Amino acid sequence: MKRLILLLLVMLLSVTVSAQDAPLKVVATTTIIADVARNVGGDLVEVTSLVPPDADTHAFQPSPEDAVRVSEADVLLVNGVGLEVFLGELVEIVGTVEPLVVSNGIEMLALGEHHHDEEEHKGEEAHEEGEIVGVLGDEGVCEEAHHDEPEATEEAHEDEHEHGSCDPHVWTDPHNMIVWTGNIADAFAAADPANADTYRANAAAYVEQLEALDTEVAEILSVIPAERRILVTNHEFLAYFAHRYEFEVVGVVITGGTTLAEPDPQELADLIALVEAEGVPAIFAEVSSTADLAEVVAAETGINVVTTLYSESLSDANDPAATYLDYLRYNAQTIAEALSD
Repeated sequence: MKRLILLLLVMLLSVTVSAQDAPLKVVATTTIIADVARNVGGDLVEVTSLVPPDADTHAFQPSPEDAVRVSEADVLLVNGVGLEVFLGELVEIVGTVEPLVVSNGIEMLALGEHHHDEEEHKGEEAHEEGEIVGVLGDEGVCEEAHHDEPEATEEAHEDEHEHGSCDPHVWTDPHNMIVWTGNIADAFAAADPANADTYRANAAAYVEQLEALDTEVAEILSVIPAERRILVTNHEFLAYFAHRYEFEVVGVVITGGTTLAEPDPQELADLIALVEAEGVPAIFAEVSSTADLAEVVAAETGINVVTTLYSESLSDANDPAATYLDYLRYNAQTIAEALSD
C-alpha cells in the first residue's frame, strides 16, 4: 500500500513538472556528492541533493517530491556501499534511471575494525594491513552492502542499519574524492558527449584543489602529537580520515556505522573503560545527530565532547562547511584544536 500511494503521488506531481532541455539534470543522494558534481559540471548541470544540508543520511526518508526528481534525472549519483538505505524502493518505483555509484574504484575499509569490543586495540601495523578489504566494484568486494539497490529484498530493508562488511564513509579521505571526481566526469560525458571535454577539464581542475586540500589538512593536523592521534566518535564515520592521516579510531559510541542503533549498557561500560585506559582526550560527535550517549561517556570519564563535526552532510551556505573543501578543512581544524592541547 505504501508503495502504491507513493507511485500515485509521483504520477500526480509529475504532471505539474515541465521538462527542461538543458542543463543536464543531476540528482545526488547527499550534499557532498552534489558539491563534487557541481565542480565537475559547472554551468552545464543542474544538481539537486535528496538529503538536505545539516541532515543525518541514516535517518532520511524521501518524499514524493524526491521521487519526482529521481524520475526526471538524467544522472543519479549515489555513494553506494549501503549508505542510502532509503533509495532502493524509490529507484524501483520510478524505474527511469540507473544509479551511478561514485565510490566504485575506491579501496574499501572494513566496517568496525577498531571498535571498542576488541580484546585490545590494534597498532599501526594492523591498521595498515588489516582494514582494506578490496576495491569497490571488483567481484565479491562489499557485496553484502546492497540495500540501496532496486532489487534489494524486503528483509534487507528491515535490516537497514547494517552496511555489510565495508565502511561507506569514504569521503573523509580527499584521495577518495579524486575517484569520485573521475567517475562523475565519466558519467556526465556519457550523458552529454558534446561537452565531455569540458567535464574532464573541470574534473582535472577540481582534482588539483583536492590534492592541495590534502596537503593543507596534513599541515593542520601536524600539531597533534602521535600519542594523541586517537579518536572516539559518536558513530563510525572517520575511519578513512584516520587511515589517511595516521590516526586510530579506538572506539565509537554507536556501533554499526549508523546513528540509528543503540548500544547496550555493557557496550557503554566497555567504552568508558577504554576511554580511561587509553587517555582519550575528547569524543567527537556531529551536528546532525544527538550527542546524548557521548555526553554520558564524557561525564563518566571527565573529558570533553566536541559536537561540531560534520559527517554525512555539508552545512548550509552561512555555516562553515558549505562545500566539501570547507567541510574537510573545518573538521581537521576542529580535531586539531581538541587533540593538540
